[in-house]
Amino acid sequence: MKSSETPKWFLDALAQKPDIKSVKIKGSKISYNCWGEKNKPGLIFVHGGMAHADWWNFITPYFLKTHRVIAMNLGGMGDSEWRKEYSTETWGLEIEGVCKKEKLKKPIIIGHSLGGMCGVYAASIMKKNLYGLVIVDTAILPPSDKPPKFDFKIRANKIYKSLKEIKSRFRLVPGQIDALEYVMDYIAEKSIKKNKGGWTWKFDPNYMKIFNSESFLERQAVYRNKLKGLKCRVAILRGEKSVIFPGSSAKYMHELMDKKSPIINVPEAHHHIMVDQPMALISALRSLIIDWDHSKPSKAL
Repeated sequence: MKSSETPKWFLDALAQKPDIKSVKIKGSKISYNCWGEKNKPGLIFVHGGMAHADWWNFITPYFLKTHRVIAMNLGGMGDSEWRKEYSTETWGLEIEGVCKKEKLKKPIIIGHSLGGMCGVYAASIMKKNLYGLVIVDTAILPPSDKPPKFDFKIRANKIYKSLKEIKSRFRLVPGQIDALEYVMDYIAEKSIKKNKGGWTWKFDPNYMKIFNSESFLERQAVYRNKLKGLKCRVAILRGEKSVIFPGSSAKYMHELMDKKSPIINVPEAHHHIMVDQPMALISALRSLIIDWDHSKPSKAL
């Protein structure tokens, strides 16, 4: 982990506090952060597994000049309520529900990792009501690839006696050695909650059952079909050093969409791009959105 002082840009971003709102979707309260003017075009940021909306709090303020910005907590994570069962389909409906609640007109979804999968499903529901989808380090595999072996042991989150102890136990999955220390400290602090007897993690460990399911290959086939059939603009963004999303998978997804969607590689970035290369991520997203604002989409869309 890179050790460095907290830079001014990071502190300036966090100084722009969001409005915290919620909406009931399929029986559960879904919490989300809001910034910016309501009459501007919408951007909705969606986090990855075990994460939460606050992973985006130092990214989102850099889009406020041009957009109304939302960062949401998927069900079972962050400050959203837990569910009895989880699926990318339900999370996709949550994304759509937040967009409807905020009356976002043809927004852009930016989904990282698991959030990218959920974004594909949301885009398939929203169809032409969505302007675009940015898939950030999310792999949809070719049928010929062997599925990864997930070895998640589902158990209750441990309770730690002190805040210092639990913060010291915060880890990225997968790990990466180039994570910025000030980013890690901030995210760790936002990932925990007070509980009887001490402190514990906010996420519901039962959500990970979706990865242990034997239907992984079937779900991948569904994602491939939904990605291929999307009616909005799509961009693929990946960390060049990502162990989750190899370049071959990005190329496959690019070909699956008839080579209409750009692939953007962020140099020196791993899977959690906002944790090791946040400014490069901001720059890449800004450039992409500006290009979309000034260019015509493919006639096929």
